[in-house]
Amino acid sequence: MRYSHFALLALLTLTTAVRAEGPGQEDLDEALRVKITAEDLRDWNRTIDLLQSALDKGLDVESSDFAEELLAETLMQRVSQLTAAYDSQPPERRVDPRMQQVRGMAVSDLRRILAYDEPPSVAKLMLAKLLTGPGGDPHESRRLLTEFLEDEEAPVDQRAVAYAIRAGLQTQPDKQAADIDAAIELEPENPKYLLARAAMRRQRSELDGALTDVAAVLAASPEDMGAYLLQSEILTQQGKPEEALGVLAKASEMMPDSPIPAQQRGEIYRSMGDFEHAVEEFTIVLDKEPNSLLTRIFRAESYLGLDETDRAMADVDAVLEKQPGLVAALRLHAQVLAAEDKIDEAIAEMDKLIAAAPNQPELQMQLALYCVIAKQPRRAIDAYNAVLADEPDNYLARRNRGDAFLTIGDHATAVSDFDKALELQPLDPSLLNNLAWVLATSPDDEVRDGDRAVDLAKQAAELTEYKAAHILSTLAAAYAEAGDFVKAREWSEQAVELSSAADDDQIDEQLAAELASYQAGKPWRERQTIEGDEPGGVELREDVGDDEEEPTNVPPITLPPTESAPGQSIDF
Repeated sequence: MRYSHFALLALLTLTTAVRAEGPGQEDLDEALRVKITAEDLRDWNRTIDLLQSALDKGLDVESSDFAEELLAETLMQRVSQLTAAYDSQPPERRVDPRMQQVRGMAVSDLRRILAYDEPPSVAKLMLAKLLTGPGGDPHESRRLLTEFLEDEEAPVDQRAVAYAIRAGLQTQPDKQAADIDAAIELEPENPKYLLARAAMRRQRSELDGALTDVAAVLAASPEDMGAYLLQSEILTQQGKPEEALGVLAKASEMMPDSPIPAQQRGEIYRSMGDFEHAVEEFTIVLDKEPNSLLTRIFRAESYLGLDETDRAMADVDAVLEKQPGLVAALRLHAQVLAAEDKIDEAIAEMDKLIAAAPNQPELQMQLALYCVIAKQPRRAIDAYNAVLADEPDNYLARRNRGDAFLTIGDHATAVSDFDKALELQPLDPSLLNNLAWVLATSPDDEVRDGDRAVDLAKQAAELTEYKAAHILSTLAAAYAEAGDFVKAREWSEQAVELSSAADDDQIDEQLAAELASYQAGKPWRERQTIEGDEPGGVELREDVGDDEEEPTNVPPITLPPTESAPGQSIDF
């Protein structure tokens, strides 16, 4: 029940003329006076405190019922102000402690309202919406939305919002699709719901359907920035970066002051390896949003891609000055040190970072990479052990640990790791090659298996179209171990020929020595023995740890939870 100022004034006059019984009556009268002239949040707070005090002190039945209704109404008014303040913030700022305090006050008020008899049904919708955000409870939110949707008399726009929010909380694709379709059916002209469905379809890789929804939005609202941005993301996912860049150019024309299109263009160029254009776009963003830490990190990565380590380090230092503990920036700091051939410093940096942020496999992978570069395979093995303890199916950690065991001469353990890695990715030519090599050339009788080595080396050669010298070298070694020296010499000669065309003297010498062995009717034997972790020692074969796709590269930097680049999200 809602009361107008006139009705409140009449009630105040009535209660003054005919004094009701109850020790809380004086507080109720004062609450009415404050509410009549209420203008801001402080007045609502004062009214609520007085009404609660009146109820606590005691009122007669009629006054108590009236006070409870008035308290629920005033709480709703306060909630409306609190949620308006919370909703006005972009999603990344809602994690701010002050915003979380505002959210907490609104949640508390809504729970009080729902505890009263016959609360307004919209209170469930408002509480559910708050519980979907940071610090909330998505399970309770989904339950509240389901209860709210049972009220078929609720306003259409509110029911549409409830369906749309619940769609985002569904774990089953069919239920998610049904909910967002219901929202669109209730409000077919609302572009937010079409964009939400497009985003959900994109997540399910239904990219053509997602583009259809976006096109419908743009047909009705040609200046909808969110639609252009989502369209560019979908096109990028379809492998059409040039079309995506064209869409973002239109977005920039419509909103020249917005940093968002430039941010997305920068990320597209960065993913394409076009670091020069990426730097240009990220610089545009930073001119408009100098405090965007993630954009500065992306620009630093792009500078690193251009081998401009001084500029990369300057951006990293600028980020760390504002947020000293940001893991993404600290990782990138170590990357820059490594790029400057300061491997020992990079390792020391990673040691500190791992001590401060344990149980992060990507950090251990980065440390392992630097240890391999520094020819410290045992330290690399320790790092891979830490990863595999938490992620036993981590392919790169399993394969790279096998490579590390190979470099210290532990062939049996290397084969064990390679076999497990092969179960995870059976068509990696680098893995097939390394496993075939150790099976063909190990001095350990119990490790060698010539026939299997031939099969694996053939697969690796086929996958690389017989164009990789080191893989043909492995195929030759496998045939030699299997006793077929005619084929061993044939493939070894082809390996030497390919290597000569590449003009690499060191590899030429290695392959020539292998060929001489097969010409003498002797299989090739090799064990790398880096027993300590000091710099120097055995040079690695080209194929050990080598891969055109560089699987041991540092994992890409991901979005820090407290920071984001300029962006946009769909908010109901």
